[in-house]
Amino acid sequence: MFGLVEDDTKAVLKNIYDDYPVISGSLAVLVLAALPAYFMYYALYQGLLNWDMHWSVATLLFVGSFLALAFFVRGTIRSKPLTKDHSQVSSLAVINKLVPNGVIAVEWAFRDRKRNILFEVVDLDEGKALMQQVFGTDSLIERTPVNPALKESKPHVVFALMESFGTNYLVLDNPETNDLLGQLRPHFEQDFVFKRFTSDYNGTAPTLASLLFYSPIQNISQSAAQQIALPYSPFKTYKQQGYRTVFITSGGLMWRNLGNYLPLQGVDECYDQNDIIETFPDAKPTMSYWGIADEYAFALAEKLLKESNEPLFINILSMTNHPPYEVPQHYKAERINPQVLEGKFGSEEENRKSLSTYQYANNALGQFITQVAQSAVGNRTIIAATGDHHVRCVRFDAPKQNFMAMGVPFYVHVPTELQSKLALKFDPSRIGSHKDIMPTLYGLSLSDAEYWNLGGHNLLAEQDNEKYAFAYNEGLYADSEGVSDGEHLTQYSWQNPTALYPDNL
Repeated sequence: MFGLVEDDTKAVLKNIYDDYPVISGSLAVLVLAALPAYFMYYALYQGLLNWDMHWSVATLLFVGSFLALAFFVRGTIRSKPLTKDHSQVSSLAVINKLVPNGVIAVEWAFRDRKRNILFEVVDLDEGKALMQQVFGTDSLIERTPVNPALKESKPHVVFALMESFGTNYLVLDNPETNDLLGQLRPHFEQDFVFKRFTSDYNGTAPTLASLLFYSPIQNISQSAAQQIALPYSPFKTYKQQGYRTVFITSGGLMWRNLGNYLPLQGVDECYDQNDIIETFPDAKPTMSYWGIADEYAFALAEKLLKESNEPLFINILSMTNHPPYEVPQHYKAERINPQVLEGKFGSEEENRKSLSTYQYANNALGQFITQVAQSAVGNRTIIAATGDHHVRCVRFDAPKQNFMAMGVPFYVHVPTELQSKLALKFDPSRIGSHKDIMPTLYGLSLSDAEYWNLGGHNLLAEQDNEKYAFAYNEGLYADSEGVSDGEHLTQYSWQNPTALYPDNL
């Protein structure tokens, strides 16, 4: 609801128009409202409702109706009135969302938002007690191991946050009949990919706030704290180690006020769709109401890498794989099978468009990795990528596929020459989530660097840290024992504890 104002208003309105039957739905509401209105008007005009009753009966009916209405509004006499806590009437979330009426739902939304953007004073001792309880430590500050090779020659680091790069589509990939990776495929086969992995949150804004600002407040960049420089951020961690920090989005920088907020958090250079079009005029025809085609954001990152004389940390936020799912006119998706989504997503045409943009975004990422790896900076450039969240509105088999449905892959490319200077161990069965991304990248690129850690660990370390060997998502928690539903805390054991695309029973 608030995204109508906080995001690109025109884009959101067009999304609503594209995704929902706005005109036919509005006409249906008008017709359904007009019919009883006409009936009541006709009945009153014809005197059909002129009932002759004694005043005492009328009074009794009025008082009785009023008391009955008050009772049903309150919901009970002995206990507390109906609140948000009572809206949980089913194990199915879709049914629970139908419980509140529109007015109540809006009131709850405003109340939650007020809590979200206003900050209360917290007690440091209570915070330390929570840290001790959860992580067994009094501090969230950690350091990377000393590595003379990294200290002497700092590698470039590129981290791409890919729109809707969800595991719930990745499991449908087939190189022959439904190619969803494109030119990313050889890199997925040769490099490190963690598939037992989830996003922390199920939206772009909360994911961005969690990854870049270590905050559970998705509107922090628009909140009462928007003018406050945080003591730690991934950009500041790299900046303190001598890196030039860059943020690139194929959308607009004023989304969520990022253009003003990111420089406060250690970003040296910010680029958006306007900067990219200025550099690559060919990008202009690909402009949609969410941004330009992803390939041009990657092209700018490649250009910066090749021209830089200092180590770079580049964060890229992609946009193309987003409703209304449109690929650039010059791109032709091949080997796409919309039948794999039959009964799970939309019409055949909607399925085709969605799968095509998924392929396009991954193909653009794959082209970028190939071009950088084959360039002069290839032997000293680390590239990582993950999805900001799963592909939305895809039906799945709950609870068996709960983990897969919220999953995103975590891909890491480390040049062979650099691997020889690191103590690495790749175990594809390790479980993780977004909390582990930055600790992994820090461990691969920084020597003796101080950083803020919220339960994450280096997934490529020789020795796995069992304390942090879990995945967290706002809707679930997973570890070696199984998956716990975030709403009911019901735990489901793994059917196959080592499967790369795990289902839970």
